[in-house]
Amino acid sequence: MKSLKRMIYELTMDKDFVALKFLIDRPNVFHVVGATHLETWHSRFLTWLLDPTERHMLGYYPFQRFLMAVAESADENLDDITDLAMLNVNQFRNPEVIAEKDINKLDIDEQETLEEAERNDDKGRLDVFFKVNIVDEKDPSNEKKLILAVEQKVYARVDMNQCDKYLRKFKEKFKDETFLLVGLVPKSQIKESNEATFGSSKWNGIDYQQLVDIVLMPCLENPDLSIYAKPIIQQYVDALRMPYKGKREKLATIEEERILVRSIYERFEDVIKAIITISNEEDSEERSYVNTVVTETYGEVFRTIKWILNEDNDVEELWNFSTPFQRNIHKRWDELHIIIGHSNEEIVIDGKSVPELWKKTLRWIEEQHLPLHAIIEEGFILGGGDRGNRYAIALQPIHKNWKKFASIHTYESIITGETYYLETKINPESGMLTIAKLLRNLGVVVETPLLQNGESTLV
Repeated sequence: MKSLKRMIYELTMDKDFVALKFLIDRPNVFHVVGATHLETWHSRFLTWLLDPTERHMLGYYPFQRFLMAVAESADENLDDITDLAMLNVNQFRNPEVIAEKDINKLDIDEQETLEEAERNDDKGRLDVFFKVNIVDEKDPSNEKKLILAVEQKVYARVDMNQCDKYLRKFKEKFKDETFLLVGLVPKSQIKESNEATFGSSKWNGIDYQQLVDIVLMPCLENPDLSIYAKPIIQQYVDALRMPYKGKREKLATIEEERILVRSIYERFEDVIKAIITISNEEDSEERSYVNTVVTETYGEVFRTIKWILNEDNDVEELWNFSTPFQRNIHKRWDELHIIIGHSNEEIVIDGKSVPELWKKTLRWIEEQHLPLHAIIEEGFILGGGDRGNRYAIALQPIHKNWKKFASIHTYESIITGETYYLETKINPESGMLTIAKLLRNLGVVVETPLLQNGESTLV
């Protein structure tokens, strides 16, 4: 039988592992100048990309792709935003794109002095301000204005007061125009709705993974892209893949990384599980060795593997080389429970596992005669948002991307008698996020103490 050291050696020498390391380590200009996560650089890049007059030669294509990303995440007016994204580019007139626009000067003469602007107490700067006129194809004399405003956060938190201030300003200045307020934030800040994230459904939230998948990668593949602009976009994508100052969070991954990680996991699942097991054991010489390999020698590679496995919910638990105290917190996930407020009553539902918690919750929902079946019929997306390709529960054990459920539990409906299929190859955090989202969609007040206390399977 192979030793754990031998197994890890074979993993780190594997061609896909080496390819992933090479992909992660390739030089990046943002990293070289120490500005990988400087918010000003992010807003300047996005302004350059969205500006149809810039020499990337893509015209309005990035702007339209960005609108598609916004439409995917909109709580309301989804079709209206989609229609804007699909407009004929010949309908666009007089684009103006500005980085770090002072919201106090949205409709003020640009000759206003700096001193006059500074006297205004209601200060604030939008990271990207895009204004364009849209001409009606049937009536060229009919022209409307569209304003797109983007507030970017890299690792600063969303400020709801700031969002409310911007919304009030836009309602005042552009009440007769079409405007879109967009928050571009890390995925970890996106909650179950735009209202929960930004304080209002008038805001539209997208994360950096969507920016990569829906906007940047299609731009890189566009044949019209200038050969001189292509490296700039590629370098920015690479910068988004770099974890911030040793933190576990990456802003985005690319499909090339995902393919390599899935290949590694399929062939080295036993090694990954051995790493998970030893990470939760007491300190030993063997654990110390594995910890050094995973967190230091090949830290960035294993960080990427961990990030993508969690992103895809491929494993129920991931390695955790934290302190004994933190590991004890981690093990409290066997105390899964949620607190429900319904019909002036407070109910606690608990379970020793995610499948048990799911089944108890589904039974409670049906006992209250809440419209569960209609949601299951469409397939309910796994996780705290609605953008994924994997279902947590559906009438057939097939995901949105046509892949089969990896691990299946079933629940027999006490109302319809149908079998509901549960995807159970998920970690407890994702399971609880999904249950909470389901209950809130049904109008039920729910608390998840473990999540709200900031505990995570990725400590």
